[in-house]
Amino acid sequence: MEEKAAVYCRLSQDDGSVGESGSIQTQRTLLTQYCKEQHIGIADYYCDDGWSGTNFERPEFQRMLEDIESGKVNTVIVKDLSRFGREYAQMGMYIEHYFEQKNVRFISVAESIDSAKGLDNLVLPFTNVINSFYARQASTKTRAAHQARARSGMFMGSRAPFGYQKDPDDRHHLIVDPPAADVVRDIFRMFADGIGYVRMTKILREKGVLNPQAYFNQNNPNYYKSDYWRKPFDWHASSIRTILENPVYLGKVVFGRSKTKGFFDKRRVETDESEWIVVDNTHEALVTQELWDTVHQMMRAKRRENASGEVQPFAGLVKCADCGSSLNASYDKRKGRYTGFSCWVYKNYGKSRCTSHAIGWKTLNQLVLEDIRRNAVEARRSAQDYMEMLVSLHTEKQKAEVDRYKRELKRVDKRIGELSKILNKLYEDAALEKISEDRYQAMAPKYEREQASLQGQREELAAEISKSDKVYENIEQFLPLIWKYTGITELTPYILNELIERIVVHEKVVGADGVKTQQVDIYYKFVGCINQRRNGGCTGEVIKEERGQKVSHTA
Repeated sequence: MEEKAAVYCRLSQDDGSVGESGSIQTQRTLLTQYCKEQHIGIADYYCDDGWSGTNFERPEFQRMLEDIESGKVNTVIVKDLSRFGREYAQMGMYIEHYFEQKNVRFISVAESIDSAKGLDNLVLPFTNVINSFYARQASTKTRAAHQARARSGMFMGSRAPFGYQKDPDDRHHLIVDPPAADVVRDIFRMFADGIGYVRMTKILREKGVLNPQAYFNQNNPNYYKSDYWRKPFDWHASSIRTILENPVYLGKVVFGRSKTKGFFDKRRVETDESEWIVVDNTHEALVTQELWDTVHQMMRAKRRENASGEVQPFAGLVKCADCGSSLNASYDKRKGRYTGFSCWVYKNYGKSRCTSHAIGWKTLNQLVLEDIRRNAVEARRSAQDYMEMLVSLHTEKQKAEVDRYKRELKRVDKRIGELSKILNKLYEDAALEKISEDRYQAMAPKYEREQASLQGQREELAAEISKSDKVYENIEQFLPLIWKYTGITELTPYILNELIERIVVHEKVVGADGVKTQQVDIYYKFVGCINQRRNGGCTGEVIKEERGQKVSHTA
């Protein structure tokens, strides 16, 4: 039977150390010469350049299999077994089973393996195992090298994220790509302003803004050989969410957000945030930490767009005082406006689980607007007095707790010291044979367990005490935020999410005089619920209903 040989060559980045003797061109030359000497006809050359030996989905390898199936090829020749692959199970399946079933002769020149002479020697399986082990070692070393580079702040991605480009002088450093960076900033700002994913995709499409893939292709025309993206202005919610979730826009290098499932299973899976390598201040940020925090607070809320493509400004902020669930917003489609809020649990499960906690949209909106303006004016008028008021709110109620923590910490430290002395004495007595080994083993573990438990308590107490030291720091962060909104006339999703952590609505209460009141607690970021009357606790806002009219004031 006439031999029709497939000359197969492969080289990957992991094989970089093989040098010129292992290059694709060298493999072709050597195998061509071998076929000429052995009088073997060559059907075609199949060369996978840049493909790992553990991946058998290589394009040229798959083309070779297709030609085997069609009868174009009946012999496969490689320079050595490592060029064929580096995963012994797959290699054994192809060489010892598939090729035999298809009557395909297999030749590996370096190891003098020829299936026409039999494959029952030990060279083939042992060589395959060694090559597989080499691939695993190379993968481990490569991963460790990438992690080390990432920890030093080097960007390790193959492509720069949308909004950046690789520095021409250092491919591991990102620099701002102005046109794309402007789009990223617009996306963050639109989201903070309450524009939902669907409406945002429409806005970007109508403006003729290239999506990330199309923008990359426009600036790198030779990267993809085919017409990879046919609709350059099609934006999808997933693309926007990917941008909003990427910490790279804070000026950080983040490595390890995903990984392959296994050594041979190359499907990528998300990793826990605790496994990420994060390095700050490696390149210019496109968004501020404040904007990032505001956007991500909004992303955590359930945000549904209304008929006009806008998101309810209070989404995720308004909570029930009794069950803790969110209050649902009611929307009048005919009038095109929101009308009020009510407890989600009550709405879905009835009185057996909670009560309505209903409050009108205009009432809550006006209440929060006035509270923000009042605090902003007070903070502007006398910043020092306002700061002292905030400090007193926190320190008065925390002072007793902190004092208790300190007393407990002192007791724990004293006992830890005592246990150290006891254990040292026990060890000396055992060493000097004043007590038996059995006696020592019976007593020491009990003291060691107590000491370990106390060390854990000590860390918890120290953490609680350190929280009190952050009061001034938190207040200093809050003041610039509230100052910005002295003269605001309306609330926006951005203002609400930048300033407020949550709004807690209590159930209405009917007094002896028949007047209904409803308490609303507004918790601001960094400082919590503010009570400007300094009566020792947060009572929030109270709404009175008298003869159908609602009046709000600070309790």
